Amino acid sequence: MIELNDGTLSVKIKERGAELSSVVLGGREYIWQGDEKIWSGQCPVLFPICGKLRDGTYRYGGRTYSMELHGFAREKIFSVKQVSPQEAVFTICDDEQTRAQYPFSFVFSVTYTLQGGELKITYSVYNRGNEPMWFNFGSHESYRTEGQEGVWTLEWSEREDLVLRDLSPNGISDSHTLLRENTKEVCIEQSLFVQDSLVFDGLRSREVTLKCEGQPAVQIRFPGFDYLVLWKMPNAPYLSIEPWNGLPDRENTSGELSEKYGIRRLGGGELCAMTHFIRFFEFTPRSGK
Repeated sequence: MIELNDGTLSVKIKERGAELSSVVLGGREYIWQGDEKIWSGQCPVLFPICGKLRDGTYRYGGRTYSMELHGFAREKIFSVKQVSPQEAVFTICDDEQTRAQYPFSFVFSVTYTLQGGELKITYSVYNRGNEPMWFNFGSHESYRTEGQEGVWTLEWSEREDLVLRDLSPNGISDSHTLLRENTKEVCIEQSLFVQDSLVFDGLRSREVTLKCEGQPAVQIRFPGFDYLVLWKMPNAPYLSIEPWNGLPDRENTSGELSEKYGIRRLGGGELCAMTHFIRFFEFTPRSGK
């Protein structure tokens, strides 16, 4: 476990998956701590895909490959370089295991930095091969939301017509559902998650704030990320707020990796990096939790 501290925020990150495990401010833990009876995960890093492949497979170069939900990064042990008490860089490279399911030569890094009262998380992928590679990455931070239903809300930085991508057992549908019209805030209720995840497309906002009884608790800025996903298990006391730069397979996918909706192309010797920013606020719920 790697620890960062700037005198205000205390952060812990696991070497397995480069997974954020704890953020403490003012004695309060902000990150879901996992529960085997509900969901043992916390904040998995998604690479080289976001979501699932139809039938768990894709084709590339005339071969068929298998890959599990969200890719393999979350199960890999990352090497770590602690740059300072406020920054650490976690890195994996391709190996025999990754090439069996993803035939590209890469370096993938996750950098955690405490700066100006924020936690910066930067994903970067470098193509160390000569041919183009195809990839996505995304976050899956899960925040504690204890209390009665209706206590927690999510506020967008812009007024939005909140349009959801419809989901089916076979993937993302081409149809959409209007969740809310001309709004800036949504109450986090279990009824929102009857289809599992909420996948927002076409948002103007690149900042959302999780609030408890009207008080800011966590603010996430995600410039450059195309999609925002919300997810929680039934009646679970957390909310996952997930900036992604790709999507699960469509229902009618061709199965070719290069044709996957939202997939990104990276030329040989090229680097792609994106950063999202998380700010934590002290708050006092009326419930006292």
